[in-house]
Amino acid sequence: MAFRFRLCPNDTTAVLKEMFNATPLRVPEASVKPLLVIAEKDGKTDKRGELLPLLEGKTKLKIEWHEDPVSDINLEKTRSVNWDFGFKILEGFFQGFNIPGASVANKMSAAKEISLSFKNVRRRWIDKNELGTALKNRHIDLTHPSLGLFLGDDPWNMLLVTDVIVSNGFAINNESSTDAGFEAQIPAIQQIVNEANAKVQVKKENKNSITFEGADSLTFAFSCVKLEVNPATGALTVGTTVVTRSTEQGVVEVEEPEPVELDENVENAGMLEWD
Repeated sequence: MAFRFRLCPNDTTAVLKEMFNATPLRVPEASVKPLLVIAEKDGKTDKRGELLPLLEGKTKLKIEWHEDPVSDINLEKTRSVNWDFGFKILEGFFQGFNIPGASVANKMSAAKEISLSFKNVRRRWIDKNELGTALKNRHIDLTHPSLGLFLGDDPWNMLLVTDVIVSNGFAINNESSTDAGFEAQIPAIQQIVNEANAKVQVKKENKNSITFEGADSLTFAFSCVKLEVNPATGALTVGTTVVTRSTEQGVVEVEEPEPVELDENVENAGMLEWD
């Protein structure tokens, strides 16, 4: 299943869901970005690569990428959790940044409770209506060897990433003590990181906080829409829903692209792992 690890109710995942319809990743990675195709069926997910190679003609899609800072405090710092549970979350983050998690954890295990902070959080996105325009008169190459998964009597859903939340680092905050235990371990932790050839700098935020800052931003959460494929012609459309809007002329119904909810568990959000 795609969601093997679930979190208690918290403000961080709630904001990701409410503001961006975003699904958090257990292991952050750079390859999850707008226009990535995902196959989904019965709770299973599989990354399939970029959309362009699947299209006829291979003419580049005329879609502008946007990037904005994200400043919501609930995305910048999480609630405090006990060390054992916190380390289960950190395992994925360490893996994403190629940091030996177990070795680093041994240097920090004196902390009883921790919180996490995210650095330089940004949103990279494409306009969903612009996506619909760009796909007009474009067709999937039905002869492409990778298309079989999305065709036939029991096809998988074709999803397309439209938004990602990225960050180039995170901090671990010791919420249970005011001693200098974290500060004293920074040289040893940096040595562990260096020996692993991870392109990460270990910095002191304050005496009870250690920051891991990478050279590149990784995706921590993403949003997607469903692409509808005509099995006869290969024509593509973006899945839509009808919503009500208040206008000067009154309440009207409009059709707009529908974000896909990968996780139906609202209370205990899951962190997605690829199948």
